[in-house]
This record gives sequence, C-alpha cells and structure tokens, in this order.
Amino acid sequence: MAHDNSGLGAQAVPYYIRALELGLSGPDLERCLLGLGSTCRYLGNYEQAEEVLRRGVKEFPHNRAIQVLYAMVLYNTERYKEAMEIVLTNLLETTNDEKLQYFKRGLLYYSTHLDERSS
Repeated sequence: MAHDNSGLGAQAVPYYIRALELGLSGPDLERCLLGLGSTCRYLGNYEQAEEVLRRGVKEFPHNRAIQVLYAMVLYNTERYKEAMEIVLTNLLETTNDEKLQYFKRGLLYYSTHLDERSS
C-alpha cells in the first residue's frame, strides 16, 4: 500500500497480488482487495478491477467503499444501470437527509427500475 499511497499505483499491483497469494484474511484482505481494485480501476484495467472488487463485495458486503468502487468500475464498463443501483442504494441506506429519507421507499424501488416510466 505504500507504493499506492505514494502515487506509484502500477508498481503497487504486484505487491497486492503477492499479498493475496500469501493468503491474507480479515481486515488485511479487505484492505488489499480495496487497494488493488481501486488501483486497477485507476490504471484502466477494468476487467481486473471488476474481478477484484466483485470478490471484495462478496467477502465484505458491509464495506460500502468497495461497493462504490465496484459501481465506478461498472460505470467505466458502461453498465450504468447496475452502477446507479449500487450507488443509490448505498446513499439511501446511509443518509440522514430528511428529504431523501421521506422518499426512501420510492427511491429504493426506482433504483432497481431506472428505465420504468408511465405508459
């Protein structure tokens, strides 16, 4: 992570991969998946980023940062509907904004029905 935090993302990737091969678990694995996925996305390696972040979402479903980074990769790969659903769901599950809370039920419904409209 030191390379990544210093702006040397491309040089950090092999270290992340090696750490995963060594069998990280718990918070170390969580941070590694987040760091590697974020770095791969930033470098434009969307396929690798998606694979890493999908694993992160599966293994750490409570980690909203991983979910949002995964949504960003979906956006980068033009899967806008899936990306919006993840971002809207995370927003609505974490906000204290009164207006959003008032409309939460409807907004959550529409987050999975973005193309739905009146006939």
